[in-house]
Amino acid sequence: MGEKNHGDFEAGRCTSMRSSLYNFLYRIYLKLPLPKNLKDEFILSIRRVWPKKDETVALRTKLNDEMASQYIQQILSIPYKSKEYVELAADIYERQAGDPLLLAYYLPQYHPTPDNDEWWGRGVTEWHNVSRAVPQYPGHYQPRLPGELGYYDLRLTENIARQIELARTHGIYGFAYYYYWFDGKRLLDRPLDAFLNDANLDFPFCLCWANESWTRRFDGNSSEVIMVQNDSVESYRDFIESVKPYFADKRYIRIQGRPVLIIYRPSFVPDSQNVLSYWRAFCQEAGLGNPYIIGVKENTFERDLLPVGYDAQSEFHPGTVFRYCKEITSEFHFMDDNFRGTILDYADLVKNKRYLKSKGRKLYRAIMPMWDNTPRRINKPVIYEGASPELYKEWLKDILRETRGNSELEAPFVFINAWNEWGESTYLEPDRKYGYAYLQATKEAILETRE
Repeated sequence: MGEKNHGDFEAGRCTSMRSSLYNFLYRIYLKLPLPKNLKDEFILSIRRVWPKKDETVALRTKLNDEMASQYIQQILSIPYKSKEYVELAADIYERQAGDPLLLAYYLPQYHPTPDNDEWWGRGVTEWHNVSRAVPQYPGHYQPRLPGELGYYDLRLTENIARQIELARTHGIYGFAYYYYWFDGKRLLDRPLDAFLNDANLDFPFCLCWANESWTRRFDGNSSEVIMVQNDSVESYRDFIESVKPYFADKRYIRIQGRPVLIIYRPSFVPDSQNVLSYWRAFCQEAGLGNPYIIGVKENTFERDLLPVGYDAQSEFHPGTVFRYCKEITSEFHFMDDNFRGTILDYADLVKNKRYLKSKGRKLYRAIMPMWDNTPRRINKPVIYEGASPELYKEWLKDILRETRGNSELEAPFVFINAWNEWGESTYLEPDRKYGYAYLQATKEAILETRE
């Protein structure tokens, strides 16, 4: 008790000293040979930036009360459908000749594995991150709660079958599965292999090799490496043998008979021309055809990928578009004083068509329905505020029209990030707020851009 009183006394003395110093400096300022109107304007500008203590407290109290009220109402509304909720439509998409080929990236993270048990705790999957997210400011759309599919487990092929049904009936042509291979060791392989071994799961697919090391930065804690991606030429050459059974499957996506392979981090591939040439020779000798290799355009790697052996390039958002986006972090007041994230304007991105600024030869366009990695980064996320099904649809229609008229491309691919990246809040699957709105918007964008 005594310590608390002593602290109050010290705080009061410091406040008194600051007040005396302020008054002393103010009296000196008034004596300066400056016009009175200029002095008054200067004082007003200072008070706007540095108001008196009682003014600051009043303003902050009012702001905190308003924020608390909005925040409480937002939390209490979580169990209910929002006014933006869209029910599942009865009419389904039917593919026609000339329709674009929409490929949605597919994350196979939603099942427990021995490795994740060791690194993160028993039973931890991506749903662990999704369920712990909280709004960082009033109006911030978190947590993201799944709709029809629930917190699914990808060990059950029934869940995969329903994902395929929803995707196909709303215009998604196929899934681009993230493929995790580390110098001979596979991770998160069970859902993909269950799909491969079940002929009833009849849906086009291809692989995107996520060729980067795994770190604990995944959940925002540190950059400690927990699974190393060997960067030797020998290891990269060995990779290609692991994809043989997938390339050989009749459902595998091909361009003019060539199996499509996406490389997530082209900048990490050592001696690219050597490695990619080896892959091509290996696949052709195995009777799989010459792979059609697409390199993702990284936001920190400007190089044209065609001269180093790639058949084409692809955007991947938000990485590709990040540099063109408008930051609006300063426009928000946060519930957590320790918020250290970045907020970007999704509406500005779409209305000003900033996504069309990215250029490149044989460049496949991409899109993200939304983006917010608060589930992984907690108070240090990147958030695209203002995303909506309507804005996503507008963006998608723009790039569908452009793709239709791009004669450089061997196929009308458009990449979507993603089908189910719940930890980054970018997904097409139904959720509790929007229902099937993003799937419906995807279907409508295709239908409305048909010739």
